[in-house]
This record gives sequence, C-alpha cells and structure tokens, in this order.
Amino acid sequence: MNSHHHATSSLFRRVLRNMALRIAVAACLISALSYYYSYIRLQEEALHNLSRYIDARSQLESQLFLNAEANTQLIRDDFLRRYSLLQDSDPSTAFYALLQQDRDGMWRVRPELDDFEHQSTIALLPSVKHTPELMRQVILGYQILSQYGPAYRSSSYDTFLDLNVSDVSLMYLPQLNYARNGGVADFAEDLEAELGATPERNPSRKTFWTGIYYDKQALEWMVSVVTPIDFLGKYIGGVGQDIPLDQLMTRTNQIGIPGTHNMIFSRNGNLIAHPDHMNKIHASAGKFDMRKADPLLQGIYNVVRKASSGDRFIESPDGTAWLGIAPIKGADWLFVTVYPKRLLETKAAWAASIVFILGLCALIIELVLLAFVLRKDVAHPLDRLKNAIRSLAAGRTSKELDLHRSDEIGELARTFNEMSNTVQSHRIHLEDLVTDRTQELATRNLQLEAANEALKYLNQEKNELLAIAAHDLKNPVASIQGMAGLLNDRLECWPSDKIKERLDGIHLLAGRMQRIISNLLDHDALEAGSVQMQIEEIDLDELIRDTLITWRERLQSKQQTIHYTPTQLIVRADRQALWQIMDNLISNAVKYSPNEQSILINTQLTDDGVELTVSDHGPGIAPHEIGMLFKKFSRLSARPTGGEHTTGLGLSIVKKLVEAMYGQIRCESQFGQGARFIVTLPPVRQHLAASSAHRQQEQA
Repeated sequence: MNSHHHATSSLFRRVLRNMALRIAVAACLISALSYYYSYIRLQEEALHNLSRYIDARSQLESQLFLNAEANTQLIRDDFLRRYSLLQDSDPSTAFYALLQQDRDGMWRVRPELDDFEHQSTIALLPSVKHTPELMRQVILGYQILSQYGPAYRSSSYDTFLDLNVSDVSLMYLPQLNYARNGGVADFAEDLEAELGATPERNPSRKTFWTGIYYDKQALEWMVSVVTPIDFLGKYIGGVGQDIPLDQLMTRTNQIGIPGTHNMIFSRNGNLIAHPDHMNKIHASAGKFDMRKADPLLQGIYNVVRKASSGDRFIESPDGTAWLGIAPIKGADWLFVTVYPKRLLETKAAWAASIVFILGLCALIIELVLLAFVLRKDVAHPLDRLKNAIRSLAAGRTSKELDLHRSDEIGELARTFNEMSNTVQSHRIHLEDLVTDRTQELATRNLQLEAANEALKYLNQEKNELLAIAAHDLKNPVASIQGMAGLLNDRLECWPSDKIKERLDGIHLLAGRMQRIISNLLDHDALEAGSVQMQIEEIDLDELIRDTLITWRERLQSKQQTIHYTPTQLIVRADRQALWQIMDNLISNAVKYSPNEQSILINTQLTDDGVELTVSDHGPGIAPHEIGMLFKKFSRLSARPTGGEHTTGLGLSIVKKLVEAMYGQIRCESQFGQGARFIVTLPPVRQHLAASSAHRQQEQA
C-alpha cells in the first residue's frame, strides 16, 4: 500500500513571498535615496532662489534710504555754496520783512506770507539773538527748503533744517503748518535728530539715521536722516528728511516667498518689522530689543550678528530653517528671510512618495508577472514531475515531462527519465531491444522531419517563385492585352505608323516578359546577391518615357495622370532591372491612388547620386507598417483603390534589384497623405539628350 506525504508548504508561495520582500526592501531604499537626492536638489534650488530674492529686496528697500542720504547731502552742499556768497550782504531787511514775533514770543513767517503748502515754515525761539550770521542762515534755509522740498515730496514725508540744535527749525511739510503747530516749549526741546548733528555727538560729521518712531501727527512710523552742516569748520546745524516706513513694513510683513516670513532689524538689535511682533513694536515705541525678546528672536539675532559679511545663508539656532541675510544700505539695517526647512522636506517627501507609490505599483506588476512565470515554468513542471514519479511507482510511464527545456527543470526531467529507463530495464528483459528500436525510430523520425522541412522549404520557394512570376508578368500581360484590344477596335481607322507603334510596344513588352521570367528563374541567385547585372549607361528620360507608354491604357481607365519633367540624367544600371523598378513603383502608385489623381515622377542629381522619386496621393503608410514595407508577402492595411490584385512581392523585388545595383531605396509617407518612394543610384554624368525637345512633350 502506497502512502503519500503531502507537502505542508508551497515552494511557489515561499519564492513569491521572498521575492516580494526583497523587491519591497529595494523600493524602500530607492525611495529613501530619492528623498535624499530630492532634498539636496530642492535645497540648492531654494537657496539659489532665496539668494536672488533677498538681493532684489535689499536693492529695493535700500534705494529709499540711499536716495534720502543723497538728497540731504545735496541740500547741504547747495546751502554751503550759496551761504559762502552771502557773507558780505545785509540780511536784516529781508529777515524782518519775512518774519514777525507772535504773541507767544516765537518768530514765524508773517501770516500774509505764510504759504506752508508751497513754502517752508520757520520757528525761531524768542531767546535767540538775531545776528547777521543767523539771519543769513534763516533766509537762505527758507529759500532752499522752499526750492528742494516740493521736489522730494514723493520720497519723504518732509524736509527740515535745524540751526544751532533747536534755535531755529525750518520745515517743508505741505500737510501741516509745522511752525504754528507748537509753542516755545515744543521747539525748545532738543530732539535726537538735532543733537546727532552736533560735533560732540557726531565727530565724524557723517550723515546719520535715527531710530524708528511713531509720528502722532502723521500717524505713521518714520525714521529720520540728518546730514550735519559745517561752514569753515564751524557747526551751523543739520538738514534732514523724515522717511515714512509703513509701506516698507507692509512689504516686509506681507510680500515674500510662500511659506516663509521676513523681518528687518537694526544691527544694535531693535526689531523694525516682523509679521508676528508688530504690536510689541508699537507698544515699545519702536525700541523693541530682540536681545530681550523670546529665545527664538534672541537666537536669530545672535547668529546673524556673528555671521561674516560674506555669509548669505546661515541656519537658524534650532536648525529648522535657513536664514537669508541681506543689508539695507543707508539705514544699515538687516533684511532677513526665514525659510523653514519643512518646505523642502514636504516637497522631497512628496517626490519620494511618488517614487514609492510607483515602486509599489511596479512591485505589484512584478509579483503578478513573477507569479505567472513561476506557475508556468516552475510549479506546473514540478507537478508533472511529481505525477511522473507516482506513475513510475505504479509501473506506468509518463509523457508529461519537460524534456525539451534547457534549464535545471529540464535537466531534472531528463535525469528522472534516465532513471525511469533504468528501472524499466530491470522490470522488462527486452528493454535493450526496445531502446535500440526506439533510438532507430527516433533517428528516422528526425530524418523524416528534416526531409519534411526541406520539402516545406522547397514548396514555399516554389510558391514564392510562382507568386513573383504572376505579380511581375501580370502588368506586361495586361498592357499587351490592352494594346491588342485597342488595335482590334481601331485597326480599320488607325494609320499604319500608329499600328506599328502599338505592335512595337507589344513586342517590347513580350521581350521584357521573357527577361523577367529569366530573372525569376534565377530567384535563388538574386536572394544570394549573385545575380549578374548587365550594367550600362542608361538615359533616364528615355527609360521613363518607354515605361510610361506601357501604362497609358491603365492610367486612362482610372482617369489618372503622370507628370514627369525630363532632366537629361544618365545612370549606370541594368536596363531591365531599372525598368522593373520603375514598373513596380508606378504600379503601386496607380493601384493605391484614387481615380482622377496625379502621380509625380522626379529625377535629380544629389550629393549621394541620382535620385528617382515616385510620389502618389494614396492613403499613405501607417508608421508601424514602415518596417514591413520591403519584406516579401507583406500585406499592409492600405488597399488598392480599383480592386487590383497584389501579392506583396513588388517592393521586395524592387529593394533587391536596387541593392544589386549598389543603390538604395527608402519611403517617406505621412499616413493619409500619400507616399514618396526614393531610389538613389550611382551617377554618371549629365548630358543633353539628342531628342530633349521631343521628350519634354512625352508626358503621360
């Protein structure tokens, strides 16, 4: 009694599971590498864009401050130039004609002359002594501010001139009469913009900027720029402008790279603009110190302060963002863009997830294909081998083994088969005789199969030969039939010379048919490339004219025309082979062109040789069928327009004949727009044919 132990696990499932695990691990590794590569590339791209962005913002924001500095320096220079010319003048008449002392003791522009919307205002403290020097400075300052103030109105809130700290305050401010908007106490107060121009506070005598402040009259955040004025080494005062900052703050807080935020702060740590801290900046009257703020702002200020002047990018203290740094020139502030790294991580993760998803899809496809291959090439052969073992145990033979395979499964099957034969030899005493007979039969079977294959090949060659003969003889026979029928119908009415012309055409076609049959009988030699061509110099115009004569009747039946312009070109070729080539190409053009269409034949001399082109207006050739065009028995999707018969041999013969004459053939076609067949043959020379005038009239 036989007992069978069934397997508790499946080799198929185990192999599939192991392969899935390995492919999944590979997909994960590829995704990780893709994430790293994407992150590095995205970071390089982001930092490059950030560099361009902060450069543009630095240039944009710096322009306002640089212009303001240039404006105040220009006013200072003009003031000193004109002041030097007034040293010998008496300013008292003009001074008292312009100013008067009001009831509060302040000296201001007379009311009848006080046009603050177009002229400067003056506020002179009552305690100030009216020296000629002071009066000249006041009159000149009034004139200069009235001249320059309107010109700078678009870029600054006002333009002012302070003489001797706060003794005299001149200002051009068209929105407000500044001199009449305050009293003695207001103008007597020494402001930062006034004190900063004194030699004690500003020994370098350079243009300087104040801190930001909120102007309660203008209801705007501002900063002042002041340029000191000295004449012959003596301090006179300072000229300055108040610059509104609301637009700068709005741009900083609202305009930026998506996902990032900007900030501006001074080098001493005062925060000027930040989208999350504007309330604190307002509350501190523009003196919000980042060094005393939350740890994040402290850290940003510290790393930026420690960065060298050449550092464009540094990491934030917590390592979560890139900081792009650019100076705001003039005010000497810093424009900083905070670019969170999570933006890069998100983009990189998205790219890696796409790779991972594609990897999973590929994994599923690979597993399906692997399962199919394993089941077909491993599981099923093993099942057949298992059944063969059971059959052998039962004394039977099995014919399901995969002996034909050349891999390990086939080797195993063949080994088992040999073992089975050995076992059978012990069971049956006549095994040797059976083996000999089996071997003999196998040998004879192989011989029969070889003979059968040879017969099939010969039969195929015969069929091909007959098909080629039928294909190439059909057109001449049809032409002869057409000419003969035309002669029969018009024998009584045609003149003898025209009848002779048709008979000559029939004789010519019959001779060519005989040569075609001879060439077809040498078909094997043609395929082997050993056909003997009778190469001679051939007048292309004459050969094409002779070929077109044989196609007149066929063209008339489909109302088609062939256009050819003689070119007087000579080629070296086999005349019969070249005639066959032209006949086949014209045949194809006529077959596949619709009725009432024209066919174009061109010949030209190129760098590669003589090109002979046949163009039609047929359906063209599909792109996927171009490769089958010159193969034997190729049947393409296009069909003849007049129900003509085709065997698929014509273009194959053309290609072999062209190549036998050391030429080339190619096809150019757009599906639905006709086809162009170009034959390139070696050139000989151009010459003027003797009967060129006659040939130009011979067009079909």
